[in-house]
Amino acid sequence: MSQKYEAERAVLLEDVKQVLKDAESLYKAAVDDGTKEGKALKEKLKAQLGKAQQQYAELEGTVIERTRQAAASTNDLVHEKPYHAIGIAAVVGLILGAFLSRCGR
Repeated sequence: MSQKYEAERAVLLEDVKQVLKDAESLYKAAVDDGTKEGKALKEKLKAQLGKAQQQYAELEGTVIERTRQAAASTNDLVHEKPYHAIGIAAVVGLILGAFLSRCGR
């Protein structure tokens, strides 16, 4: 499950990064029509794009740190109480097996 989460997280972060790149490209391609409103809109877009990029960087760092903490916590718990981990895995396996065998009928 951890590998699946990591893969999904990586895909999501890559999608957000691509959206930011696309927005930046749109900003650079925007035509300045010379009006005050056009200039103000372009500056507002530039500020919002910068803010979004900063928030993305912070989010990415937070997600990576939380993932590492969760993995370390799980690892510590399994090493401290290996029999509990084996027991929980066995019970989950039994429940899943019983559920799947009933669905197959």
